[in-house]
Amino acid sequence: MSKLFADNEVSVFSTECSLTYSSFIYCMMLNRMAWGYSAQELSFLLGQDDDFVPNLERFKRFDMGVELYGQLCKVFRHASFIQHQHHGEKELRHEMHIWKAGETIFYRMECYKSQFESITLFQLSEEDPEIGKYRYKNSVTIYQQQSLNALYTMLTRGLFDKPIEAQELYRRLDRMSENIIDPIYFKTALYKLVGRKGKAPLKRTKQRSYSYRYALHPGVDLEAATDFVHQKFHELS
Repeated sequence: MSKLFADNEVSVFSTECSLTYSSFIYCMMLNRMAWGYSAQELSFLLGQDDDFVPNLERFKRFDMGVELYGQLCKVFRHASFIQHQHHGEKELRHEMHIWKAGETIFYRMECYKSQFESITLFQLSEEDPEIGKYRYKNSVTIYQQQSLNALYTMLTRGLFDKPIEAQELYRRLDRMSENIIDPIYFKTALYKLVGRKGKAPLKRTKQRSYSYRYALHPGVDLEAATDFVHQKFHELS
């Protein structure tokens, strides 16, 4: 491992936290990789900004609240993925080491039991999504086109008449599309329809919700919205 570290630049992020919290981060990362989601894709499905999950994984932000846990349960489609909390648990120094070798990104979590002793809690790896998700450009175009087709159907069925979360839209896409489409392609197509009123038919808002939701701008009729989608079809073809 020392040779690997010598040959590759390693980013290290540290914090003081409990083992319960570090196990939460581990379970979140393990689940997202098992589903094939990048950190940015999981952020989208959680209804957050692109850097939300990357910042959680790097200890740049902290969240283990009920809202996040509930959203993760819905995304991963099971009720529990966190180890039981131990009362009176003390906080220990944790470090997340992140480095890249070729097209693979590695993550290693260290926990320091004392000034002189540390243990490795986990090590995970994934293909760099900036490469893997865009490796086959023709497929990317096809998936974005199928996403726009699905969005057109969603518009005509009135799904955007009321605010709707990204993960619900993506779940409906899964039932409608010919292929399994990664969230990043659907996000790209969806964001072609999101913007200021007069520039795009859909708006993105949180208001009092934990997650971003998407809806038609007030006063935008269905005909104008579907015409806009057809214009985006033409741009992709």
